[in-house]
Amino acid sequence: VLLAGGTGSGKTILCTQFICRGATQHGERGVYATFEEDGKTLRRNMLGLGFDLERLEREGLVRVIDLEAMKGAGVSANIEFILGTLRETGAERLVVDSLSAFLTACEERFEYRILMHMLYKILKAQGVTTVMTCSVPAGSPTLGLGIEEFIADAVLTLENVVEGAELKTRFMVRKMRGTNHSKKYHDAIVTGNGLKIVPFTAT
Repeated sequence: VLLAGGTGSGKTILCTQFICRGATQHGERGVYATFEEDGKTLRRNMLGLGFDLERLEREGLVRVIDLEAMKGAGVSANIEFILGTLRETGAERLVVDSLSAFLTACEERFEYRILMHMLYKILKAQGVTTVMTCSVPAGSPTLGLGIEEFIADAVLTLENVVEGAELKTRFMVRKMRGTNHSKKYHDAIVTGNGLKIVPFTAT
């Protein structure tokens, strides 16, 4: 699943919700690989929204891996580190936040395309439900580098829009293979329990 959106649209909140609810409500272990912010900051910020990552880590249900420290190690080393953590924990859910930062080490688009297909096949074969975030600059006609949305089974977007004098966030399912999904924008609201999607209702 590719989760695309601009700065401050709630991508990290939704990803943390996906990992934590998977562990607490469905008994599915999760791995959160963070590039965007260090693990300590992620744990602190998400605790304020009711997601106690540190407690879930102590219980062996969640593992947060900080890829910031491995930026100079190259893409292959990062991929092996993530796959090794999945094997070690037996995780069924994975978040890579963000794919944009994770793949900056790729020097050529050709190499990037091969890596994307390789990751897709490996994670699919292992039965790991994966959410990868992608930052979208304002006004950009594509998501990320323009390849991710064609490989992903689902593409979700979070967009910040100004309505009147208020900044709002809207959510849309742009693609989801094998199902007839909503084609409408829905409001996304940050609450004390994470990100809430408010279904569109015609007036």
